[in-house]
Amino acid sequence: MAVADPGDPDVVETRFLIDGRPLVPEAFGPGPGESPERLLDSGALRAGPEPREVRLAEAYCTEGCCGALYVTVRREGGHVVWSDWRRPGGPDGRPDLPAYRFDAAAYDAEVARAEQDHGWTWPARRTSRLITAGLRDRPDLLTRWGLRQGWISTDFRERDTTVVTFTGPPLGAPGLETARGEPGRNAARGEPQQFLWRLPDDGRPPEEQAAAVLRRLAKGDPRTYPELAG
Repeated sequence: MAVADPGDPDVVETRFLIDGRPLVPEAFGPGPGESPERLLDSGALRAGPEPREVRLAEAYCTEGCCGALYVTVRREGGHVVWSDWRRPGGPDGRPDLPAYRFDAAAYDAEVARAEQDHGWTWPARRTSRLITAGLRDRPDLLTRWGLRQGWISTDFRERDTTVVTFTGPPLGAPGLETARGEPGRNAARGEPQQFLWRLPDDGRPPEEQAAAVLRRLAKGDPRTYPELAG
């Protein structure tokens, strides 16, 4: 992982070295490696019994505009193979990529080491990661209101502020929750809207701040929060 230049729109990226050479700048170019949260906290780089396609990088402007870099990760006996590269919408003139084969034991050890390396993070970023983990275990905290989790990270300009985003129908759309707290049949109705919840670091440990956020989400509809921007 690497903390980017302050002028860069992304704060942290995952960097890949193969045979000592940086993969993303040479094979893709118009954007950084995906964040550690997307690739490491989710276990996306682990090689399981089934092949898995993983997005390693996305253009600064979004994949739909200037492309992304994908690879399929699979385990073959004592090796892990990266192959079937895709660059949808990506830049022309980049070299074709071969299939890379890694010793499985060494690969697993390196991925495990990277997953446990939190030296790059800071309190607000850790808070965001803990909130993400909590919503991974309790997606109903948002889905019961017809809401879908968006990106959760630190503010690009204020690194000590955690931002929680989610998308869904505007407040007041009909049929969002029944009297028993269950999703209503019309939870998907209404023009989707993105909501941003900004959480400045208040000095408490990240574990306490994240737990407080999850407790508040469990109490009621987050779209009613006065500090929410829609």
